[in-house]
Amino acid sequence: MVKNSHAPARRTIGAVEKAAAILAEVCAHPQGLSLSEIAGALALDPGLAHRYLNSLTAARLLHRDLRTHLVTPGPALLAARHAAAGHYTRQSAEFVAALQQLHGGLRETLSILRWTGSGPHAVWVKDSPDTLALTYRLGAVLPLLSTASGHVCLAFAPQAEVRPLLEREWPRRRAEVGPQLNRWSLQELVAEVRKRRLARGRNYLHRVSAISTPLFDADRRFWGVLTALGPTARFPYGWRSPVARGLHAFSLEHAVPEHFVDSLQAMPAG
Repeated sequence: MVKNSHAPARRTIGAVEKAAAILAEVCAHPQGLSLSEIAGALALDPGLAHRYLNSLTAARLLHRDLRTHLVTPGPALLAARHAAAGHYTRQSAEFVAALQQLHGGLRETLSILRWTGSGPHAVWVKDSPDTLALTYRLGAVLPLLSTASGHVCLAFAPQAEVRPLLEREWPRRRAEVGPQLNRWSLQELVAEVRKRRLARGRNYLHRVSAISTPLFDADRRFWGVLTALGPTARFPYGWRSPVARGLHAFSLEHAVPEHFVDSLQAMPAG
């Protein structure tokens, strides 16, 4: 009887150890891992690894990109890492305060996207207080060729990381917009984004417009994108609009603190 009563506990500990090993492996490779890479690194049966990934993704501990199928840390895991490591530093607090001030002044939906080798990932969104929510899913990877955030990445992200993503997107985007998208028009777009330190775009299907600016870390390395978006019917889309000026000034005046993704998870996203 004693032996049987302890058997479930041993199975549970084994399951927890496997889940912890998967989480640790993914955290060690923030650029993302495939299912086969995780299973191979931990000597797990692929079917078993797949079941663990489904459970951990449902718990928001992991995120699996629907396009690339790469697995990265999820918002719940990042929040737990923040709480354990105490990364909410004075620099992070000041950066958060500046973001909140910008949001209060612009009164538009703001989003922050972190650049990784698989593209710009949405890590934080704060909705406009004046309009219906325009959020996209945290962890979503935005395309490079059809979004303002993507255009910023085309201009400022490491070209060795951009190139394979661009080659994958190019045929579909070219089929959508036709010959007006070509290598010369792309070069002109990138040059304009670099010159203005801003990009803008309109989604006519969803009637949403956006303006984006690059974010850099303290060492002036490209970190990600700050984007403001709103309904096209009323969004101030001009290069000299309050939104464009506010984003541009924020990009120039503020560097993203180290470990800021962890700090973002503690920010209110309402």
